Amino acid sequence: MTEDARADSGVQEVPLSALEHVAYCKRQTALIHVEGVWSENAETVRGDLSHTAVDLPGIQRRRGLTTIRSLPVWSEIHSLRGICDVVEFEHHTATPVEYKVGRYQPGGPAELQLAGQALCLIEAGFDVPTGYIYSVAERRRHPVPITADLLDAVINATAAVRELLAAATLPAARNDARCRRCSLRDDCLPELTDGRRHVVPDLLTPRPLGAWSD
Repeated sequence: MTEDARADSGVQEVPLSALEHVAYCKRQTALIHVEGVWSENAETVRGDLSHTAVDLPGIQRRRGLTTIRSLPVWSEIHSLRGICDVVEFEHHTATPVEYKVGRYQPGGPAELQLAGQALCLIEAGFDVPTGYIYSVAERRRHPVPITADLLDAVINATAAVRELLAAATLPAARNDARCRRCSLRDDCLPELTDGRRHVVPDLLTPRPLGAWSD
């Protein structure tokens, strides 16, 4: 399906990065990909610095292995599009490598983004049995088998992102431990947007004498 055909069909294209976001937090996904909100914190800055080398497009060939940095990929079938940090090609096999600044979390959101890249490469005609998440903190690669279940999870996550892109309102915040590490905390205000009733004192309402004393 061409880009014009997708536009005519009304299918919303989903960025590969949104797959990781939606697995982490739906409200974060909507803030970034619907509202266009983005804020930096120490972790996002470290992430940007860790991507400095792989964000520069380039090709390296050595002993039958071709390594491409910053490779654009897409899926016409599932309307996905994004850029792989690194893809290694050997014969008909492609191996995507996704760089992450923190420690690797087995089964974590980053695996969905990696599997989304694999889905695009499979559609392009390559075998993709395995991908890798490179942890900058650990300075090592972690293998991720590209299974049918993981690819199904990508398709489900893509549908979830598409629902958020079409929704009229933002989802409620999670307001849990993940919020402490989120760079959008000040934009999200999870303590007030988690869908619960919050009692906020009205500072303009007169109080009896001594009401504000300890």
